[in-house]
Amino acid sequence: MKKFLLIILTLICFASYGQAKQILPAKIEENTITITAKKTGDLGKNYFYCLNGNKCSTEQIVREYYKNKGYQVMRAEYSFWKGIFVLSFLDELYPQTLNNKSENKFFDTENKNVTNEELNKKLNLIKKSNIQLFINNQITKHEKGSYIRWLDEWEIEGYKNPTVYFKSTIVQEFLAKINNKTFRKILEHTIEIYNSNPVGTPDYIIWNEKEMIFIEVKRKKETLKPEQIEWGEFLIKNKIPYQIVRVIEK
Repeated sequence: MKKFLLIILTLICFASYGQAKQILPAKIEENTITITAKKTGDLGKNYFYCLNGNKCSTEQIVREYYKNKGYQVMRAEYSFWKGIFVLSFLDELYPQTLNNKSENKFFDTENKNVTNEELNKKLNLIKKSNIQLFINNQITKHEKGSYIRWLDEWEIEGYKNPTVYFKSTIVQEFLAKINNKTFRKILEHTIEIYNSNPVGTPDYIIWNEKEMIFIEVKRKKETLKPEQIEWGEFLIKNKIPYQIVRVIEK
């Protein structure tokens, strides 16, 4: 009997835990908005209906919402910023690829291949550079060199790899729009916190003539991972516009 009661209590505790609302930092909660969409009844990517009646994902609902408000919307999560980081520090991380065809491992601060002095020198150059011109020059340099996994794989938004995606119209508009201070801070933060591995960066970046906002997409009760919370706090602390957009059922 005691064993049976213990099992029941355990199940109740697990059920309560699963239903408990995630407690987020106050600043994160203050930067959260909700939008609504009709639920399809399906699970996974076809959870909602878009305005045209087609079944679509939570991310597509948010993309549609901001496009209808006149914003440009660009996918910009982990693989995007990982590729941007590699391009930005291409000369420091992969000097040998510029002249040969060998594959190289991703930079790891533990192996001391690159010094902080080298990274800071490049960050100071970026601070004074035209970001769009700088990244495009890095792309050209890479294309004359050899294969790098983080630039030549990782399909993004239907593009076969990040390098091709970075040359698309939407990314080029972003590179022309983002200011040097924000761009540099994101690179610095990637180095300091995640060992050059930008896990947790927001799903989208949106912009219009007046503003640029980093957007994290969630359903009503979806929780944020610790890395996503940390990135949100970083963006808010540095006065980089940031929002969590939760999609709830109509």
